[in-house]
Amino acid sequence: MAIHTKAQALAVIRRAYGPEFADSIAGQLPDRIDPDNDADAELLRRLGLTTEGLAEALGGEL
Repeated sequence: MAIHTKAQALAVIRRAYGPEFADSIAGQLPDRIDPDNDADAELLRRLGLTTEGLAEALGGEL
């Protein structure tokens, strides 16, 4: 189980997609994010955030 803080998630999102995108979704993220939790995973998918997408945006760095 990998639980991340909102700040940790936003740092990765900023690196992957830029500060404008990160800022635009910051208000929609909960304080703690658990990608293994169905509700959190669904929220991330709705925002366009997937493990595969992040890895690709970071050049396989994830």
